[in-house]
Amino acid sequence: MKRTKQILVSRRAALIGAGTAIAAASIIPASAQSRRLTIYSAYENSQVAPLARAFEAKNPGIGVDHFRQPGEELLATLELELRARSPKADVVGLNDASIAYLQRRHDAFEPYKAASIEKARAEMRSPGDVFTPAFVNLYLIHYNTRRISAADAPKSWFDLLDPKWRNQISMADPNSSQSVQSFVWFVADYLGKQDPAKYGWDYFKKLGANGVHLESSHGTIRDLTVSGERPLGINLLANAQTAANRGEPTSNVWPVEGAPGELSAFGLMRASRQKELGKLWLDFIISEEGQTLMPASLGGAPVRNDVAYKFPDGSPLDRVKIVNVDSGFISENKRTQARKFHDALGR
Repeated sequence: MKRTKQILVSRRAALIGAGTAIAAASIIPASAQSRRLTIYSAYENSQVAPLARAFEAKNPGIGVDHFRQPGEELLATLELELRARSPKADVVGLNDASIAYLQRRHDAFEPYKAASIEKARAEMRSPGDVFTPAFVNLYLIHYNTRRISAADAPKSWFDLLDPKWRNQISMADPNSSQSVQSFVWFVADYLGKQDPAKYGWDYFKKLGANGVHLESSHGTIRDLTVSGERPLGINLLANAQTAANRGEPTSNVWPVEGAPGELSAFGLMRASRQKELGKLWLDFIISEEGQTLMPASLGGAPVRNDVAYKFPDGSPLDRVKIVNVDSGFISENKRTQARKFHDALGR
């Protein structure tokens, strides 16, 4: 197999009333490829690279260009391009709530029934095949094992309010991260209804008083946990898995209240000029090969029933209390939820 490398390919998207510079990471030099597939996603280049290399090996003559931004920033970019009637992506990778939002507002995606989609768990499939499910991403407590022992690590979301963790916790800002909306919904609405004395919006008021630091992306939170600068992170499985894959000094806790789970997926842009290539990508993502690569690439749990998987700490799927998020509510109320979150934190 050829040695591959990453290069940066820059191009400028002309938008009505604004200019956006688009930098795409190319897994194989453009000169070596005859056809290019452009993917926009919220996933890091290093996470997409293993999938892209395997896809290129399976489809000679096709190259992958990947443009990455944090979720909310990527949504803004996509909306600008869609309003300008100048979308550049062939395929978009986001969580299902964000894809639903773009479909509802802009009719952005062309439905496609991927080959072997029937192998995906029924609850993971998109009604009408608007998207192809890629992996399940769960919220967990990620901690630095050099700074915090397993015995001392928080065992619940409520434990993060303990004053001993003051100024040691980081989490994503919903103004820049789409995924953290799942955690906000879980604490404010799901747990808030079950136990309003401990959770709800008052939880975030107390978390803010305990000095939680807000970051623009979950990758930044992972790096802060790994370095020990802020040894506790409210993070996603994908980032805990990436740290584990790299042999970093971290571990994770599955809180007793449960782990809110969001579905990450890819959708085929209706305006794509490379729809056949986009369909090949969606076929690959749900294939047994693509799903087997998920933990080592994007870092999430596979959505196929026939692909074995254990979490980074060795826990099997059935040992973790997974709470399915209300993606419809999140899609409809994300701006209101972000405002309430910041009001609760007093920021």
